[in-house]
Amino acid sequence: MDKPNIKPVRPWDLMNPNIPKVSDEIQEERFSICLSCPKLIQITKTCSECKCFMVLKTRLLNATCPINKW
Repeated sequence: MDKPNIKPVRPWDLMNPNIPKVSDEIQEERFSICLSCPKLIQITKTCSECKCFMVLKTRLLNATCPINKW
């Protein structure tokens, strides 16, 4: 089954004012899930699955967790 036609997020999307972001509350909620995940490299706050800096990735509306936790 194909995924919806959603472009993958990229690090520079945070700089683009036309890319939708989530509220601070949603970002905090997403990141708190990451903080309790064994896939998070605690020292760098990087996901070992997708290699993203999760403090930043959790801010993007179209971003998803690589193991579907959020």
